[in-house]
Amino acid sequence: MVNTHLPPGFERRREDYDLITGVPGYVDDIAPQNRPAPLVMLAVRSPYANARIKAIHLEAARVLPGVIAALSAEELVGRMKTMDTMSVPGLKKPDRWPLAIGQARYVGDPVAVVVAENRYIAQDARDLVQVEYEPLLAITDPEEALRKETPLVYPEFGTNQAFNHTSTGGDIQAAFGEADRIIRLRVVNQRVAASSIEPRACMFDYDGDTGEMTGWLSSQSIFRQRDVIAGFLGLDRTRIKIRNALVGGAFGAKNAFVGEEIAAAALAYKFQRPVKWLESRTENLQAQTHARGQINYIEAAVKKDGTMTGLRVRSVVDLGSWLASSTVLVPTGSLRMLNGPYHLKALDSRIIGVFTNKVPTAAYRGAGRPEAAYILERTIERVALELGLDPAEVRLRNFIPPEAFPYKALTGIQYDSGNYGAALEKGLEIANYKEWRARQQVMRQQQGTKLLGIGISAYLEISGGGGTPVPGQPQEAATVRVRRDGTVLVQSGVSHNGQGHYSAFAQIAARTFNLPGSKIEVQMNDTTLPVFGIGTFGSRTTPVAASVVLLAAEAARDKVLQVAARQLEASVDDLVIEEGRVVVRGVPTAGIELGEIARLVEENPALIEQDGPNPSNQAPVEGLAAWRDFLPSGATFPSGAHLALVEVDTDTGNVEILNYIAVDDCGRVLNHSLAEAQVHGGLAQGISQALYEEIVYDTSGQLITGTLMDYALPTAERVPTFVTDVVETPSPMNPLGAKGVAEGGCTGGPPAIVNAVLDALSPLGIKSIDMPLRPEKIWLMVQDALAGRLDHSETILPEFLADEPVVKDEAEKTYVFE
Repeated sequence: MVNTHLPPGFERRREDYDLITGVPGYVDDIAPQNRPAPLVMLAVRSPYANARIKAIHLEAARVLPGVIAALSAEELVGRMKTMDTMSVPGLKKPDRWPLAIGQARYVGDPVAVVVAENRYIAQDARDLVQVEYEPLLAITDPEEALRKETPLVYPEFGTNQAFNHTSTGGDIQAAFGEADRIIRLRVVNQRVAASSIEPRACMFDYDGDTGEMTGWLSSQSIFRQRDVIAGFLGLDRTRIKIRNALVGGAFGAKNAFVGEEIAAAALAYKFQRPVKWLESRTENLQAQTHARGQINYIEAAVKKDGTMTGLRVRSVVDLGSWLASSTVLVPTGSLRMLNGPYHLKALDSRIIGVFTNKVPTAAYRGAGRPEAAYILERTIERVALELGLDPAEVRLRNFIPPEAFPYKALTGIQYDSGNYGAALEKGLEIANYKEWRARQQVMRQQQGTKLLGIGISAYLEISGGGGTPVPGQPQEAATVRVRRDGTVLVQSGVSHNGQGHYSAFAQIAARTFNLPGSKIEVQMNDTTLPVFGIGTFGSRTTPVAASVVLLAAEAARDKVLQVAARQLEASVDDLVIEEGRVVVRGVPTAGIELGEIARLVEENPALIEQDGPNPSNQAPVEGLAAWRDFLPSGATFPSGAHLALVEVDTDTGNVEILNYIAVDDCGRVLNHSLAEAQVHGGLAQGISQALYEEIVYDTSGQLITGTLMDYALPTAERVPTFVTDVVETPSPMNPLGAKGVAEGGCTGGPPAIVNAVLDALSPLGIKSIDMPLRPEKIWLMVQDALAGRLDHSETILPEFLADEPVVKDEAEKTYVFE
């Protein structure tokens, strides 16, 4: 991609210099000024997946020199409120405190903490804590958890089922009645870990003299976490200041606190000293929320030409042992996205959330959309295989046409814009699709051990939604200020974690004021700024946060022009900004410097209409500045088409990616380099899920993949090169016309790779394989195929997923099982 829209000076990201030169700025680098050295908190964690806590012996740890405290979960957080989660009708929500009280329900569950002068003493103290456990039977298989006589994670509920959620649209019986074929399959979206290069980290400091709490986080949502700390500790949020340190990756998993962060804040408040908590890699794999973990049973009603008339999906979701902030949001979000980019006559889906003795699942890059896309794209590929049709043609035949937008999906959501066929056709052209299909036929006739496979996926995303307004609080707000030196200051509520927001927002301001990038300063990551933001998640930053920066910049520019018009005795319509001056068009000698206008306003505020008070912190915005907030009227729907070309070695089971083409539609592209970088990162994670990653527990609930020796992540050499391109269909939902792009690779990548491998293996009669596609798994399947041992029996819906009577909940517009 080439940057065709950038002002001078924007060839490189402004964020990168500090990172590549090692300038310190992560949580572990920070020490508060003029305050005592930070104490170190460590968590004592359960070695059992399910066990009652009979006693916790802390005496030996408490008397160790350098130890400040050793506290059980009951002592530290027992009087706090319980953790929040998104709800759905009929949800069984267990009480969960920031730490485990009374019973541990997964390996790594924190049951106590130690606080010491340094990490080495804290580690010794943690080893001295003795916990008496009464081990109980654990359940780790979500399907087994739904069967009768299975141990219960919460006996008081009488079931391991947390919720039973359905979504329907259209006449499903009629859609299946008119079908020529019913295609059935079962797919698994395995449990994975976000595995950011920096695990969770935080530091809190409570100053008893000032009554202020200060926090430094590695976070995606500092304003919301400020409010969380206020709620759990009973503090006034105006007395809490949160700053985001440099963030070594987040990917959705640092969007909300899991519990240890709240414990660290409570200790800082208790001892009125800085307290730092840094999660280790093993703890990160054990106790940070996981993701995905779905089993899907699919029935597709199709015509002979490949047209899909109806889709029925029944899903089991492994929620883990309790409900974190987004545990319920993610799988129910999958239901919302099951219409995908395709025109269907009817859709009937049901998803059962299941408790198991594992760490909870929650948001991770894509958060429900990859699961929905995987269901649809594996299904489309099977339809093409069973009917002997080209999978590209089947997709093109089923796509929603561009003239149908805005389009109301069967799930009730409305798509803003899209041109799905254009993205796929561009991808096919870039890939030389017909040429590779011809080459594939030649290779198959040669019957060698290297099999060529071509996989396609067409995905639909959702980003930048409006959300639910909170009275008296904006969703996203920014301030743009012109200063006396002629520079422009952009202040944003974004919690930056590496995506390039500083560069993007500077670009918007530079274009608005017709200034070089060197004249723009950007500030964010600080709750004391006159801004607000609900978080950096769901690919919402460009559609929402960048849009509000644009609105504030335009408002500040309008104020500049109004003052200049009075000073120059000219009409606003005749003024332009050139090289840091406001001049009369065609009369370059008649002008005034931006800095001079800022001085005039600061000395005489009555020259302009002042913004404020600012609802985000009740402070007026003074000077030559504009504060704006933005709540979009609806979500945007990015989309794309990905193609993977692979070679499978039947002697070893190894998969080599020969080429990968990604054509993404993220609306109007603001900065092509930043967009391409997000596509690359998403693809690295999406392809990694397809080939390598999987969280594995044994039947007793022990985590088998507890280190990076066991949980496979790709090295740089294992990530292929990509060919990327875009189709731009602007969104009407924001002034930039932008949609998100960061999660497309995680959404389109896994099905493209799996479909390619299955296409390669199809001459052997192999129709299904579950991620990750490890060489030994493929090799064993090839051996079974050669020996005639493949199981070709039809997918059977388990008894516990059989249909039951439902009642409709009008308020939620969903169906809830009785």
